[in-house]
Amino acid sequence: MNKLSAMLFSIIMVVVSACASSESEKVNLAIGEISQQQLLSDYPYFQQSYRMYNLSDEEIMAIKRWPTDLHVAVYFGTWCHDSQREVPRFLKILNENMSISSRLIGLDYNKSEPNGTAKNRGIKYTPTFIIYRNNKEIGRIIERPKVSITADISAML
Repeated sequence: MNKLSAMLFSIIMVVVSACASSESEKVNLAIGEISQQQLLSDYPYFQQSYRMYNLSDEEIMAIKRWPTDLHVAVYFGTWCHDSQREVPRFLKILNENMSISSRLIGLDYNKSEPNGTAKNRGIKYTPTFIIYRNNKEIGRIIERPKVSITADISAML
């Protein structure tokens, strides 16, 4: 009976630990609109990726030539490795052209958020960058760019 009790106790502890860790993961998700500052301060992996990424001089020159009426909506997951790589790169781009407006919208594991904009925009993969010019969608970058975010947006213009 002692062996059975010990084994049962071990199983219960594993289940409780698994539930506790998945609850703590949910607490750390950014869901809904979030600022660049909040994303970089609250999510260390995004901050680390941001610090490590550098734009080339050629990319910076291209970004500075972009029109002033660009808006980019970024749908991403703080839990998503593609988002952790690509969103910080996009944030570096924003620093080079302050006229580009953007929104960062964090999604849960089901690719949804409280306002329902992700569902209305047909978001199925993260990250998804929707590029608008004059308030009209001109293209999307889904999961990862074909060349780079800079090159892909430049090709849309």
